Amino acid sequence: MAIFRGGVKVGKFDVRTGLSKQRAQGILRQIGVLEKKDTTVKAAHGEIDVIRSIIGKGEGFQMPANFKVSFKCPQGVDQRTFTAGDPFMSEGYRGSNSSRVQDGGLDHRTHILNRSEKVGIKEMFLEARTTAQTTYRPFGIASGNRTESKLDLYCSKVTIPEKQITTNLYQHSSSPAFPFPTGVQYGTITTTFYCDATMTIKRFFDAWQKLIYNDITGNMNYYNEYTSEFDVFTRATIAATSGKLKTSEFGNDESMADKISNTIKGATAKLDELTGMEGRSTDLQAKHAIPKVRFIENYGVKVFQCFPSIVSAIDLSHDATDQIATFDVTWSYMKWNPFKLGNLGIKDRGAINLAIGEFRNEKDGFPFIEDLPPELSGPLSGAVNQGFNTSAASNFSNLVG
Repeated sequence: MAIFRGGVKVGKFDVRTGLSKQRAQGILRQIGVLEKKDTTVKAAHGEIDVIRSIIGKGEGFQMPANFKVSFKCPQGVDQRTFTAGDPFMSEGYRGSNSSRVQDGGLDHRTHILNRSEKVGIKEMFLEARTTAQTTYRPFGIASGNRTESKLDLYCSKVTIPEKQITTNLYQHSSSPAFPFPTGVQYGTITTTFYCDATMTIKRFFDAWQKLIYNDITGNMNYYNEYTSEFDVFTRATIAATSGKLKTSEFGNDESMADKISNTIKGATAKLDELTGMEGRSTDLQAKHAIPKVRFIENYGVKVFQCFPSIVSAIDLSHDATDQIATFDVTWSYMKWNPFKLGNLGIKDRGAINLAIGEFRNEKDGFPFIEDLPPELSGPLSGAVNQGFNTSAASNFSNLVG
């Protein structure tokens, strides 16, 4: 509701503004017509704030989509290689032979055919684990080389398995029976992989299973030749800098756009104060600068002595035009153990989530215009929208979406 409304013609645009009811009441309170009231925004410090503080100190919630997997290559069969055509060396077999494979025998030749020897399985692993490296400078805080692997990146789903303490019932004389631990049983691990267009990941797991069982000779290879390990990490966002949060200050790492916006906000706040209108919240948590955040690995497990026991089928269909082919790998392993990464106990870290939540409550709109008083920001936003919709730029937006 507006007390009065007028308009002014600016070119072909009709820009209208008015005096809002709240601002008119504020002016009347300032001149003594209406009784002044306390408009200070105060924190409730009730149950909701307690819950938010607890969640903030726990860094929010763990999202299942934030994870990382790191696979390692199995050892492979250690057999000697045949050297031929080298003018500096006599022809023959050279290298270590800890697997005790007969030179030139059927096992020796089929291991090369199946890519099961150390060199072959390593080459298959490196093809599947094609990496890309870049200089990593998160928010300009630190620098270093960041490497991403295709094999790790294409793992779309993984499960941190369960660990069960097996028990039996024991009884002393006529006392009630009670459970007594007798061993440890680990749950099943299944990973899901996207198929890359070159199918190198699928071919690597085919080669790994041939390393376990030589389907030409019917022989099983040694346990230490085909077992490996991999790590699973959950990830979370925390502040990029430790210690207490710093309050925003003009001229402190601010861009030109931030300076303009803060100047307009300051002028709007002064106008609200002068006319007795309620402004935005001035609670202390809103004074914190939006913190710079980074990903850390907050929890992780290492899976020991594992191998792919099942490599699932790949479903193909002519009508699956909007899907990515995937396959599952079920792992057999000896055990898994957790290990702790990172430090989440930094003092005052829990205030981060509250500050972020406060800033996200701000409305969206055109830069700088939304910082003006509502009597101006609304009409000007409408004028800008009208000008954009009637200009040639609106046709361009239809092309780019």
